[in-house]
Amino acid sequence: MQEFNRQTKEGAVAYFRHCIKNGDAAGALSCFHPEAVYIDRDGKELRGLEQISLAMNEICRLKLDIQGEVPHVTVVNDVAMWLDQWEMTGIAPDGHAIHMTGHTSCIMKKNEDGEWLWLVDNPFGTAILKNDNMV
Repeated sequence: MQEFNRQTKEGAVAYFRHCIKNGDAAGALSCFHPEAVYIDRDGKELRGLEQISLAMNEICRLKLDIQGEVPHVTVVNDVAMWLDQWEMTGIAPDGHAIHMTGHTSCIMKKNEDGEWLWLVDNPFGTAILKNDNMV
């Protein structure tokens, strides 16, 4: 069994990606702060673990492999902003190939045990913005 040091930001992200690839929705959900917000590809905010669990169940069901570029991470005390580019690949239940790319923009917070958790997870970054929202 692979060990993950969730007391590092990189270890926390590696554990999350491992859970997705292995279909471990409970493990993926454990990567979120109790007050977390997950932003889906349409920009909808899923607030709290109960709502986020629905998204994690769907994502983990697909067992996608997620690879990321070297991130840009800014830390202020127990809060970090994580930016990176990612690629997800896998096979859908109907047999067709899945290939997605995106830019993550997340805020992580260290919990009382020293583990880094997602406070805001926006795996689609600025792609959630629509051109018709320009002012």
